[in-house]
Amino acid sequence: MTDPQRDGELVAATRALLARPWRTAESDPDLVATIRRHADALDAWFTQELNYRLVVTADTARLVKTGHVPTDRPLRTSSASPRPFTSAEYTALALVLAATTSGPDRTSLRDLVNAVHSAAAEAGVVLDTDAASRRALVTALRWLIAQGMLRELDRGIALYEHDADADALLEVRQDRMALLPTGAVVGAETPDELVDRARERGSAATAARRRLVEDPVVLAADLDPPRFAELRRRAGDEGRRIEARTGLVVEARAEGLAALDVDGGCSDIAFPTGGTVPHAALLLVSELVYQFRPAEDPEPIPWTSVREVLDELVAEHGRYWSKAALADRDRFAADVLGLLVSMRLVALEGDGAVRVLPPAARYTPDVTVVEGEDAEEQPTLL
Repeated sequence: MTDPQRDGELVAATRALLARPWRTAESDPDLVATIRRHADALDAWFTQELNYRLVVTADTARLVKTGHVPTDRPLRTSSASPRPFTSAEYTALALVLAATTSGPDRTSLRDLVNAVHSAAAEAGVVLDTDAASRRALVTALRWLIAQGMLRELDRGIALYEHDADADALLEVRQDRMALLPTGAVVGAETPDELVDRARERGSAATAARRRLVEDPVVLAADLDPPRFAELRRRAGDEGRRIEARTGLVVEARAEGLAALDVDGGCSDIAFPTGGTVPHAALLLVSELVYQFRPAEDPEPIPWTSVREVLDELVAEHGRYWSKAALADRDRFAADVLGLLVSMRLVALEGDGAVRVLPPAARYTPDVTVVEGEDAEEQPTLL
């Protein structure tokens, strides 16, 4: 007889690992215990269905994802307002990993910095000691601390950002450090080769399944015609297989397929949701569909026209939105478009024009604005 509790735990663990593939007992004790309890079943499903690899230790779970490399999911800093890593911070992170590969379990910050510079010299990377380089290294170290790979035992790393002579005592989790890189790194000589190796994994069916799980939408243009035709033909079977373990509901349409996270929690980005940028993005995509009728006129919309629509929305609804978000209008516009691009509702052309994609037709919100005495009772626009 099937244990309903086991099935529920498998679904919860699968969804959690898909959303965030690095889990530790310190941050997610109950989840790691569940993953350890069902490690064999989880690893078998990830391997067979997605060609991923699950590594589980006494206090760590690491889902190694390869085969599909989304361009819009960078590492984000461990700060109050997370932002994507810069190239300098990625470099610093890689050098720290190289410097700690065979080092001691405890090290001083000064010794670690020296090891990082030695690793940089060995790799032919020019690494300065100026304030900007120190900030990049501190950002990488903070991220490693947040992931449980490093621990500050005496003093902290923050002072090094402003003082090149600052020191601290750190504990290094060598076992966790070894789990961070993927197998595609081995032997890759260039970034392009690394990405190509990461994509060359599994059958066509597995590759299509990964796209459904990892991306909100898979359009016909994303795949070769024969591969999309096969995926479309098998959509019902694939949908049942995916939904049974992940809870994602697969919808198939002529233009493509979408895996909908109906309950939430399996997606790294929620949409629609609260906040100024998501509200503006929802209104903007609705207006673009309504005003420019992309089904009738598939040509990209010039950026100037898109910006005019967004400016009109700000004029109409800006009093309900964050003043800080609207302070820099260019940044605000970039953030709004970036969200729509990440949700596969629009695509940006090389000249800055915006192409509305078929899934955008799903979003046509009805907006109610409260005026007068009841206005203060409406904390958000939607």
